[in-house]
Amino acid sequence: MNFTLKKALNNGFNFGKSNYVLIFVNGLIAVCATVLASVTIIGLLVVPAIWAGFTESLLRIRRGEEVKMGVFFKAGFNQWGSFFILVLLLALGIIVGFALLIIPGIYLLVAWYFVFYLKIDNSEMSISDSFGKSMDLVTEAGWLNLFLFVLIISVPVSIVDAFTYSLASIILFPFIGMMQVEAYILVTEGTAPQDNALAENIEDDIESNDIKEE
Repeated sequence: MNFTLKKALNNGFNFGKSNYVLIFVNGLIAVCATVLASVTIIGLLVVPAIWAGFTESLLRIRRGEEVKMGVFFKAGFNQWGSFFILVLLLALGIIVGFALLIIPGIYLLVAWYFVFYLKIDNSEMSISDSFGKSMDLVTEAGWLNLFLFVLIISVPVSIVDAFTYSLASIILFPFIGMMQVEAYILVTEGTAPQDNALAENIEDDIESNDIKEE
């Protein structure tokens, strides 16, 4: 376990910056595919698979693996049924939690934060195990730490969105997406060995800035 707010935010921002165009274009493709799929009820069934594939591409970017523009759907559609059920259960659980005086919903929103990532990253993992594992990871990292992380990456953007017609989300989603992926990497792998060079450079930059500020 190597999760800290500073590492998740700073490392995620830097990975987003260095891969901005690729993530932005793939994100737009995923949005367009979602809009087209949502035209029919049957199409709605595969929307979770579209975003599972996109998220899997972010994980590969973080790990230093090759990702091409527009080539990310396969990973999600290989298990489209599982992702649909997972997202359905996730949404229902959180909605019921919010209906029960809000606090249970907030707790589950954070406790289940890594469910989607775990299932994407471990195709053999059952849906129930992904929920349990996410709760274990969040408990180990500290529920409050993850709660603060969620607030930091969502509340400021939501406030700006209210005045810019969601422009902030459109511009910033490559950074937000990589911050979320970085949080997952830190709670599951620590520092990813597949991308040590970039991770070390980022850490060095952060330490250098801290020294200058002192």
